[in-house]
Parts: sequence; C-alpha cells; structure tokens
Amino acid sequence: MILASRLSLPDGVKGLLFDLDGVILDTLSLEYDVVNELLARHGIDPVEREVVRANFPYPIPESWRRILGDRADDELIAQLTEELERERSERPLAVHDGVLELLGAGLPVAVVSNNPAAHIEAMLRDAQIEPAAIVGNDAEGIRSKPAPDPYLAGARALGLDPSAAAAIEDSLLGARSAREAGCHVVGVATGAATFDELTASADVDVAYERFAEPGIAFTPGDVRRKDLHTPNEFVSHMLEHIAWRLGCEVRIGWHCDDWLWLGRATGEAIAPLLDGPDSSQALGMIDDGSAEVRVTRGGGTATLTGAGVDIGWFTSLRVEQLADGRPLVQMLNGLAHGAGTSFDITVTSLEDPHHTWEAIWRGVGVALRGLSSTLEKPDVEIELGAPAGGVATLDLNPDGAHVRRTTAESVCEVALSLADDAFECRIETSDSVNSQGLAQLTEVFAKHAGLGARIDFAATRLSSSHVAAEDIGNTIGAALRQLASERMAATGIEGAGSSLNGTPAPIRVGVSFEGRKFVRFQPVGWSQDELRRAIIGQTLSNGLFSEDLDDFVDGFAGGMGCSVIVHWERVTDPDEAWRLVFAGLGTAVKQLLAANRSRRGVIAGVKGTLA
Repeated sequence: MILASRLSLPDGVKGLLFDLDGVILDTLSLEYDVVNELLARHGIDPVEREVVRANFPYPIPESWRRILGDRADDELIAQLTEELERERSERPLAVHDGVLELLGAGLPVAVVSNNPAAHIEAMLRDAQIEPAAIVGNDAEGIRSKPAPDPYLAGARALGLDPSAAAAIEDSLLGARSAREAGCHVVGVATGAATFDELTASADVDVAYERFAEPGIAFTPGDVRRKDLHTPNEFVSHMLEHIAWRLGCEVRIGWHCDDWLWLGRATGEAIAPLLDGPDSSQALGMIDDGSAEVRVTRGGGTATLTGAGVDIGWFTSLRVEQLADGRPLVQMLNGLAHGAGTSFDITVTSLEDPHHTWEAIWRGVGVALRGLSSTLEKPDVEIELGAPAGGVATLDLNPDGAHVRRTTAESVCEVALSLADDAFECRIETSDSVNSQGLAQLTEVFAKHAGLGARIDFAATRLSSSHVAAEDIGNTIGAALRQLASERMAATGIEGAGSSLNGTPAPIRVGVSFEGRKFVRFQPVGWSQDELRRAIIGQTLSNGLFSEDLDDFVDGFAGGMGCSVIVHWERVTDPDEAWRLVFAGLGTAVKQLLAANRSRRGVIAGVKGTLA
C-alpha cells in the first residue's frame, strides 16, 4: 500500500501512530536554539548540537537531567522544564514536509508522545492538526518510551491490534517502544536519529530521510543531464548506469531505503520506452567485473546465478556504503516487476564486488535498451561541446610534476616533487564516504618513493570510496608518468624497480614501464581464492575498505601506464598487509625513477610506453 505517494506500508496496516516531536513538528530545530538560550539564562555553558539531538527523544525533565549531568538538581530541572515548555508553546513550529499529506490520506491517526497530553493538544491545535486520539506520558499506568506502553495504548485507542498499526518515529528510543509493542516501525530522519542510525537499527523496518514526494523520470536525450538523489550514493550510481545505457536523461528524487519499491518505481518509469522486441541480451563489464544478462517480457523477477562465482558469497559482500548486496538484489527484482520483464543474470567475474555490480547494472541497461525501438533511434538533438575530463599537465620539470585529472565524478590535482619532501592531502567527499585514511597510506607511499606530494581530491557529483581511491591512484600515476618522461630526457631512468632490494618483507612489489598496463596480486604460498578473500571485504582500523585500496593500485597502474605486480605471502591482517603494499610500491617507484645515464633519451621499455 502506497500512502499519499510518499509512504509504502504493508497491506495489513489499518492505522498510523505518529510521534510528535521531530516527526510531525520540527521541534528539534527550535530545541537547538532554545536549550542554549535557557542554559545561558541560568549561567551555564552552552552544549554542542549533538548533545541536544542525542537527548531530544526523552521526556523533557529526563532530557535536562542528561544534558546537565552533575550540575542537575530537582529545582533547576523543574524550572528549565517549565521554561522550555513555555518557549515551545509560544514560538511557531513548522510541520515537517509531507506529514499533512499522510495525516489526510484516509487512515485513522493517533499521536503518541513522551509529552504530557495537554502539551500535545496545544501544539497540535496550533498546527491545526486533529488526530483521532492522543497518548501522552501522563496517562495513568503508561510508562514512557522505550517501554511499549504508549504504542500499545495508541493502537488500543484506534481499536487496532498493534500488528495492524504503523508507528512513525524519529528516535531509536521511540523505535524500540514501537517494536516492543509489535508495530510496523517507520523511521524518519527529521529528528533525533540520523538516517544511517535508523537504517542500521533492528527496530526499524524502513527508514526515510523525510516524507517528500518521490519522483523518477527517464527521458530519451543527453545522458549528461542527470539529477539523482537516493539515500545511498552507490544505489544512485547503479541507476545512473541504467540511464546511461538506455541513452536517457534522468531525474530521481528518492528518500527511503525501501529498495524493492525504488526498483519497481524505476521499472514503471522505464516501461513505456520498451516498445520493441520481446527479448534481449547483453554482456556487461567494467574493469575486472563482468556479467551476462538476458531479459524477456513477463515474469517480473530477477535471477542471479554464478559461473565460477559463489553467488551467496558475492551478495553477502559489502558494496561501498551498503552492508551487503541484498538491497541491489531487491532493486533488480523491483525493476524487473515494474518494467514487466524478467532478468536472467549470470555473474562471471568477481575481483571487486562494486565492479561486478556495476557490470550487472550496465548489462541490465544495455539489455533493456534492446527491448526498445524508441531508444534504438531516439529523436533527440544533443548540444555538442568540448569533451569533458582528461589529464592536464600544470607544471613539469625533471624534479617535479603537477597534473590535474577531471572526470564526470571528480577533480584531482597531484603535485609530486623530488626536491621537497613536504606532504599534504585533502580528500573531499560526502559524509557517508570514509576515505580520509587513504592520506595515511599515500604518505607511506610518498615517503618510500622519496617524493614530496600535494594531493587535492574533490567529488563533484556522486561520492564513492572506490572512485576516490582509484582517481587519486590514477592521478598520482599520471603525474609519475610525466615526471618519468621528463627525467628520461634529462638524465635517463631505470624504468623499472622493486622492493626486493632491501629488508626482506612478506609482501614485495614490482613496477615496470617495460610492458603494458597490468596489475596482478600474486599469492605466494597460498591460493588465489584465499588471497582474494583477504583483499575483498576487509576493513582497516582507519575505516578504509581493502577492495578500494585494490582500486588505488589499479588506478595507479592505469595513470602511469605501467605494470604492477604484488607478491603476497600469507599476510591477512589488512593494516599490516596494505601498509606493506604501499611501502613496497613507493620503494619500487624510487628505484624506477633513479637516474641511469646509459638510458638517457631512449624509450623506457620494449613497448615504448613513454615514447
């Protein structure tokens, strides 16, 4: 059941139980300001916004007690509680986006709050909201949230069993109360808890950023025209692949983690374009990921099988900001259903899970395009312009190189110097992406390479940890390629190097211009599958994902146009292993750049990579 085009509910839901503060009314924004105003009035130092947010779900006296800590006494708490209630009642409060539409959608509503009933009634009256019932924290025999009592009473007031009611909460405290009562629990990140906290909670069935109306549109046209927002940037990236392969402009505004619904809504938006054959097939690929996709009309499901790939393991693996691949499977099933098709997907290559998922979604996009006569020969005019992106050399001499690399997703500048060992690194991504630890490992590389480095990366569209790692690696490689060319002309260089020339280490790295672009992680003393499982899905203590560091090395080799091989003994601790990889890569580069006058002015390697 889709309520007011904004909220997806199980079909058995017959009533809504709304929390008040942070769900119906934007009391949290007011709270941030008023709490510190009142503290200042009493000569108490202000507190951080996070302190206010964390204590917001509790009854007002308990919230003050937690905020004040050792400074709390009953008289002060009573005074602050009275003052806060008065300020709340006297100041205007906004109703959150989409809430009035849900309140008026036809299901009976009870408001269930950790506030006194008279306080709730006054606030709702000011907002011109009249629910069927109100449950406050002063009702006899009802314990405050997180006890289940308020939601049990709310369902009873509507004449419903709790299992037939959906509770809408902004806090983990309230979600616990609703879960214990047996309700379907909807979390909304307009109050005490963040979207990520709600998504991660076992007490929340579905999480919303807000109740804005979603919108999805695919229009044949310029694929550069795109505006995608979902709560997860990797999900947005998969939908971008669909639009790109269909040849469509795309506009998506999506605000919840009901991934099946998102897939179905996407399929429904695409379905009118599928006016061609009844079946199609495609091979989707990107880097080391590949999949074969077969699409037929009817059925409405997606089936994934593996050809040399353990599908259970694959779908259990973390993918960027997703804890595992199940949301993407749900989206594929929803997409197939909404488009009136079936997907038969064979996963054929797995090195990095995000590359394999990209290959799947690319293949789905290509195969869906094969069902369309309209998209095969779209009647559109594309405004031509200069191609975007590429690598620009900003400064170059035998002791240093400064390059800028731009893509549709990012801008990265790298300046390397053999004459200055200073190191700076700025990585700008969205809050959902953890890439800051990459600076630490890059500094290990630079130190062992004998290089100073200044690195500046900014995600300009979708943020992604693997894009940040790969783009930074690629730009460092591009700067080294320019530096190596300049040094070859000035002094000659070795052109190849390795870390197998000093203190023995269980992980050794070789880098060479004397061949094609190539990367291999070669196990020594254990199997390729064992090594692959050590590289995929591990998390370093600084929060980096091991599979993203694999992408750094791959990007490095691509930007430099060189071969990289890593001989890897059985080192499974990710912190130790990747420190050794980056140190070995730096040591190998230092030897590669070392002067060799006998090679001055000649090409570096039999394939003439630097010619």
